[in-house]
Amino acid sequence: MKIIIIGSVAAGTSVAAKARRNTEDAEIVLYDKDMDVSYAVCGIPYAVGGEVENFDELTPRNAEWFKKRYDVDIHTSHEITQVDYDKKLVHGINLITKKSFTNNFDVLVLATGSVYNTPEIFVNRHFENVFQVKNISSGKSIKKFVDENEPKKAVVIGAGYIGLEMAEQLQRLGLEVSLLQRSKYPMSHLDWDMSSRIINEMKRKNIAFFPEETVRKVNGDGRLKSIETAKGTIFSADIFVLATGVKPNTALAKSMGIKLGITGAIEVNDKLETNLPNVYAVGDVAESFDCITRLPIYRPLASTANKMGRIAGDVITGGNLRHKGILGTGILRFFDLTIAQ
Repeated sequence: MKIIIIGSVAAGTSVAAKARRNTEDAEIVLYDKDMDVSYAVCGIPYAVGGEVENFDELTPRNAEWFKKRYDVDIHTSHEITQVDYDKKLVHGINLITKKSFTNNFDVLVLATGSVYNTPEIFVNRHFENVFQVKNISSGKSIKKFVDENEPKKAVVIGAGYIGLEMAEQLQRLGLEVSLLQRSKYPMSHLDWDMSSRIINEMKRKNIAFFPEETVRKVNGDGRLKSIETAKGTIFSADIFVLATGVKPNTALAKSMGIKLGITGAIEVNDKLETNLPNVYAVGDVAESFDCITRLPIYRPLASTANKMGRIAGDVITGGNLRHKGILGTGILRFFDLTIAQ
């Protein structure tokens, strides 16, 4: 059996590790368009702020480690551009050499993760001082900009997990931070009486919070100078961070005719199977369901991705594990608060 996995962060590498633990017979190949594998996304803001001393601490395992430990072939900087399901072939490009490649599979696992949910005003526009946090290279870019330019003012757009963590870390670096949120309260998954405590902590730490703000205009050429919101408020800063969430990276799945669920992520059963035989979906690209309501839910967190990966790796190799849903548990620190749900 030949297993090809597309994506090698939390979910993809978990599939490979579990499948290999179950059998020595399968050939396991992973492709990822990024340069890093199996990294700790949640630690990126803390590496920017210096609490994590080095980004290398967030990438303890590389392709060589997986090959030695699990006999798994991981190809980084390799993007899968097309899947021919009928012929059981993947087609892609080596992003370094620019050479095309093709490989065959018996089982395909989509662990393509998520993509930025970028505000429309920023789509297809590039500013050297506007950043998003998603992978190790994005974190390194922010750190490099801060070190080289010594910015004094920051605007963070979005008050979810990443937004709060980035606001905290930039403030700890000495920047004056303004935090904008589309809704009335930060951490929109929380009830308002919990979210209000986060606002109180912002006031204590001198972070300016601006609720119910959406960006409608950007000013600058090459480097963003200011933004204007729908309320007419103008925010100027030296660095801007877009922390407006993510959405499932389903482009490849849709091109294959894979069914999406009502959340917009790939619909899977309790074996993590899609509607196509021998094609699985795990992690941020896949839909889960709520343990309490039993309804579909999309909650892209590393804990869920790891769980899905282990289950799929087991099922593919004949195991009996099944996905029993999630509670959507999430925890973060914001200065002197621990925020959990």
